[in-house]
Amino acid sequence: APALEHEAEPFQLPPGVEVMMADVCCGAHTPSMVKSIQRWRGEDGAAKGLWSRYASQSARLQASLRRLAALHGRYVADGRAAQWLEALARLGGMAPKEWFVEASLDGCELATALNEVRNASLELRTLVRSISTASGVPVEPAAQTRLLDATMQQRGVLMALVPGAGGHDAVLALVLPSAPPPAGLLATRQRVSSLWRGWDDKGADAAAAPVCELPVKESKSVSGGHNGVRIEGAAAAALLRRAAAPLRGETALSGGRQTLVVGLAAVVAVAAVAAAALQLRKR
Repeated sequence: APALEHEAEPFQLPPGVEVMMADVCCGAHTPSMVKSIQRWRGEDGAAKGLWSRYASQSARLQASLRRLAALHGRYVADGRAAQWLEALARLGGMAPKEWFVEASLDGCELATALNEVRNASLELRTLVRSISTASGVPVEPAAQTRLLDATMQQRGVLMALVPGAGGHDAVLALVLPSAPPPAGLLATRQRVSSLWRGWDDKGADAAAAPVCELPVKESKSVSGGHNGVRIEGAAAAALLRRAAAPLRGETALSGGRQTLVVGLAAVVAVAAVAAAALQLRKR
């Protein structure tokens, strides 16, 4: 089989930017969606061009998130770490359209970076909807579009999209503090949670589908390494083996001096979420 044209790179959201997710009780059948997308890509002559634009825009969104993280690094290097959350809260408390004014008139680097992420995510969603229409696969269904648009209208929301393979079953948002401490991020989370909890879709194709916030957060390494699949030494593997035995109903894990341990954690890979939206490899 040909090698995948993707690389996994370490990424961490900067302080003050957090993940929110919600389950939309409709569901989606991922395998059939993926097969239908693959069939469309093979049969529609226009698919290649549209898919290429989607891939390029996905890369642009990922790059904009990396630039935002790098900007935080410069704040820290310049001794302005304490000002980072203050600046985020000031901008998060504004209507997003004001970020452009801040960026263009005041030369605010942070406003520019946030504006880039937001615009990149909106343009990516436009392409995803074009793919939905062309393929007949509801990657971002109209009902989800309405929910995502309403979410992105809330102060403190940087971006919102359908994660994974798309469909009706979930939404993801990146949020900022929208008030000074101590309210900060809590103010934004409460605003978004209230919207989701009381969501009443008025669209013609609306279904009675409750939107339930999920208690997720970015998984961060405490040792400076990476989360997910890791190679552990014999001593660490022994500790994990003893801890896992009651849960697994087993007394041993096979392996020699090093054991491959798969951590059971809900990890949201934000930097790659756009590229994973259809769970397909690039051609």
